[in-house]
Amino acid sequence: MLNLDIFNPWWRERRVPQFLLGKRRRVLGDILQNIDVRQMLILSGLRRAGKTTLMFQVIDELLKTHGVSPFEILYFTFDAVQAELMDVIAEYERDVLRGKIRDAGRIYLFLDEIQKLDDWPNKVKVIYDLNPNVKLLLSGSAAITLIKGTRESLAGRFFDYRIEPLDFDEFISFRGIRVDRDREGLFELDLRNAFGEYLATGGFIETFDFNELQRRRYFRESLLERVIFKDLPAEFSVRSPDLLLRLVIVIADKPGMYLEYSNLGNDLGFDQRTIADYISYLEHALLVSKLYNYSPNRLTSEKKMRRAYLASTAFTKALTAQPDRSLFLEQFFINAFKARFFWRSPQRDEVDIVLAEDGVVPVEVKIRSKVSAGDAKPLFKFMKRYDVDRGYIISEATEAVFSDDGRTVEVIPYWRYWTLKAKLGMS
Repeated sequence: MLNLDIFNPWWRERRVPQFLLGKRRRVLGDILQNIDVRQMLILSGLRRAGKTTLMFQVIDELLKTHGVSPFEILYFTFDAVQAELMDVIAEYERDVLRGKIRDAGRIYLFLDEIQKLDDWPNKVKVIYDLNPNVKLLLSGSAAITLIKGTRESLAGRFFDYRIEPLDFDEFISFRGIRVDRDREGLFELDLRNAFGEYLATGGFIETFDFNELQRRRYFRESLLERVIFKDLPAEFSVRSPDLLLRLVIVIADKPGMYLEYSNLGNDLGFDQRTIADYISYLEHALLVSKLYNYSPNRLTSEKKMRRAYLASTAFTKALTAQPDRSLFLEQFFINAFKARFFWRSPQRDEVDIVLAEDGVVPVEVKIRSKVSAGDAKPLFKFMKRYDVDRGYIISEATEAVFSDDGRTVEVIPYWRYWTLKAKLGMS
């Protein structure tokens, strides 16, 4: 017996208990827009980012606003119990539906941490193909839709949502911080304080009321070590989980470090192929992101040097005694902008961020007491080389505009978050 009623309290109470719901996330509306389409919905992302809570919020909406019977909704998590999918469905059919799923009306199956189920794409595919009346909502830690041929085996059968911790916009809302986004200058102190808290929590809701020691333990023990010592060894042939943790600590200590696999291997006592493989595992787990040296030819970019950052400033804060403030904020903007490129010339001129989704925009992060025209020289070199007319420096407090040969570099303080987003076309 799997005791499915434990996971589905609405079968008895006709509602989702309030403690399971939390606050409504922005992405919930996007998910609900596709609740009635045929395709299954897959929520992927880091552990503790809120995927399970979103599932309960969707269930709550189905019960309250869509008139769905509580007995037509099944939730099960493979993270809590090892079970076969067909066994879960068989018990649900016997004890709740009192009949076969295929003979019922609209049925909603919520399957949490689906990557824990062996050969899950093929098992889910059978349910999907044989039961047009079933709506499947799946969740999984790590980039589950990108591995083991999932895109091929489930092609055309799913919509994917990347569920992330709160971004700064949502964080401001969740914390009840009142700011006039069109008049940021009036709220400088509030925004600086909010940034300090956000950098420490990474937008992970559970940690908002923790002290610093509690946050360190939470991120290291409940999240990082669980992924490193449990999730990744279950997914890949990881012979040295300790090496994964050591690599995470090294990157936390040096955000933006260049990935020179042979040097890392020599320092850590492993060959460079192992280092490269382990970095890719950390990417798969969404703990590490890589940036590539910018080139208009993307294939050329991927063959060039790479830099590594942890996926959250909270991880860096938890693993280092005192993060370098400039690198810390650089990491924040790398993650916030979902940056993929930096630039380094053969003469070693560098630009921290190159945004290249809609036009090319170079961005440098200089968190220091004063930013001068000299700090803009690498940006102007990049702009001249690639015929770009605007660039930006993110500063501590300096606001200025530098010009050179018809090109401009604008300096904007980091806490003017919405000004930066507007300038970069991210509003």
